[in-house]
Amino acid sequence: MSVTMKQIAELAGVSRATVDKVLNGRPGVKPATKEKILQITKALHYEPNILGKALVSTEPIKIGIILTPAYNPFIGEMLAGIEQAEKEFSVFNLQILTRTLTTLEPEEQADVLRDLQKEHIAGLAVFPLDDSRVKDLAKAFAADGTAVITFNSRAEDLESLCFIGQDHKKGGAVAAGLFEKMLPDGGEIGVIISSRALSCHKDRLSGFESRLQKTGAFRILEVEENEDQPNRALAITEAYLKRYPALSGIYLTGGGIAGCAEALAAANPTKRIACICHDVTPEAQSLLRTGVLDFIIDQSPKLQGYQIVKTLFEILIKRQTPPPWIEIPVGIVTAESL
Repeated sequence: MSVTMKQIAELAGVSRATVDKVLNGRPGVKPATKEKILQITKALHYEPNILGKALVSTEPIKIGIILTPAYNPFIGEMLAGIEQAEKEFSVFNLQILTRTLTTLEPEEQADVLRDLQKEHIAGLAVFPLDDSRVKDLAKAFAADGTAVITFNSRAEDLESLCFIGQDHKKGGAVAAGLFEKMLPDGGEIGVIISSRALSCHKDRLSGFESRLQKTGAFRILEVEENEDQPNRALAITEAYLKRYPALSGIYLTGGGIAGCAEALAAANPTKRIACICHDVTPEAQSLLRTGVLDFIIDQSPKLQGYQIVKTLFEILIKRQTPPPWIEIPVGIVTAESL
């Protein structure tokens, strides 16, 4: 049978209110009294009913989540996971403030962070752009006592309680290994990267390049940014096809595969172009079924979205310390596995 605050108060010869102050870190208790209460709680293995308190609390616990632009279907899957977790933990009075960017410009993300400062959030989950303005604001949240976690993409010099995401270098290396199997004699690869402002895409590119360099049979022609936008992927793919007649493959580190496919269909090259992208979006699945796309590297966006809320719930409500990294497995999706 667990010990109660009332029993601790009786043993310490103080009021229940005094015990409550000590256990919740509030001032107004003499040091000797505080020490006596803490010794009793330790000896009796007292565990506070944290979940019970949260259930009866009328004050909402606000969580801010900042997502990258919604024109990438990947974000829709993340939102589905966030909404699932929100329903599951709604009885604990969690209030989730989701903010979706319209661009990958650091100033916009900084503005969103400033707006969330006005909301007095208890927890923040951010997909940080590698920019000093963004990192300084995230650090300010942490300094004020906000529980800050990062997901999908890390940022240098930004410490968070937990990172939720893949080993992106591994993801890039997996893509390179698949190209090696499809093109055993090597070839010329054009790369479309989402943004160099996001470490996840830089890491995918690094892992991809490192793996291909080991064989010496591949040449990376160019690396162009599209910010996950199909129209930019279309223009980049058209340019690659015109400039490089020997183009063998295209690798997308992020979104925009529909634009790439449109360019390939319009050009109708004499030889087939191998193609790999990340993220299992509806467009990517359709192109995988028709054979335009060969493989998709999956990072379970719905699971990531769910895990963001679950982790902040455990930090803020259950008062648990999360692991420094919750790793999302690297998955390979084929037409046959859909």
